[in-house]
Amino acid sequence: MGLFSWFSSSKTESTAGLDNGIPQKTECYHIEGFLTCSYFTNAVQIGDRLSAKHPNVKVDVSAYIKQQWGERSRELQQEFNTGHRTSPFIYEGCDIENQKLVGGYTDFAQKIKATYKMNVPMD
Repeated sequence: MGLFSWFSSSKTESTAGLDNGIPQKTECYHIEGFLTCSYFTNAVQIGDRLSAKHPNVKVDVSAYIKQQWGERSRELQQEFNTGHRTSPFIYEGCDIENQKLVGGYTDFAQKIKATYKMNVPMD
């Protein structure tokens, strides 16, 4: 196999069908919060269960130490034009230009329960 044969657009038997094995991510959730927050931990656990059960769902998590959270919370408040400031701060959208605020843990749990019919703790 030559050096440039890797760039060939033709599919071989060994690569045929591989593109079909990776599900398209059509739903994206972003969970941000501080590490010692129990609501943040619960939201991350729900996100893990959600993405495991629904391959089209992507969940990104950004964790901060508590001392960093105040500054990050203010940035998120400005970005989403909201008064929500507690951990976790959850928003949705795969396109960075079209993301919208979900809210905190309770808002996220309600959305997941209603949308995906998952059994989640409400508080």
